[in-house]
Amino acid sequence: MLGPCKNQGHCYFNETLPLQYMCQCPVGFSGYDCEYDNRICKNNTCWHDGDCVEMNGTVSINNQTTFKCICEYGYDGARCELIRDMCVNITCKNNGICFSSYLSWTCHCLDSSLYSGKYCEHKSTLLVAKQALSKSFASIAIAAIIAVFLFVIIMDILKYVFKIDPVDRERRLMKLEQKKKHLNKNRKKRFRKVPLKVFYIS
Repeated sequence: MLGPCKNQGHCYFNETLPLQYMCQCPVGFSGYDCEYDNRICKNNTCWHDGDCVEMNGTVSINNQTTFKCICEYGYDGARCELIRDMCVNITCKNNGICFSSYLSWTCHCLDSSLYSGKYCEHKSTLLVAKQALSKSFASIAIAAIIAVFLFVIIMDILKYVFKIDPVDRERRLMKLEQKKKHLNKNRKKRFRKVPLKVFYIS
């Protein structure tokens, strides 16, 4: 027959007591049958298999010895009640977003067709080709702008510094062409064809 004392209390029979026995309770338990658990670190003090440690000599709560929970990996909080955010020290590249899950994390890439890898660090061949093409177009445009700019500067230097007008010959030729066209128009006006009326005499 099991003894009446709980929580590993030692039972002593004593016929002089009303129940004819008494319990000697271990440290942290009380009650006639040692049924009250007064320990700071109980079985359910720390959640998720966290280890409870009594902290003597620290600031106490309600004049009682405080405790500290040493949590298993992946849990946090005073009683290990919180699931730890696994994305705290993770940086996803190329605007990827980190999602925390139980004891793990995942980087979700902005566009899976453009980026891949554990940290979204790998660029697809399509993206690399697009970036190279845009760079080449940009460099061609910059080169064209520089060429036009240099051409204008050289023309100004020749005209205003060395008094050489590079387009003077072309300008004269254009004026001559305009004069020729003007003269041809005037000649056509002088020798306009006049319709003749023919009268037949019978």
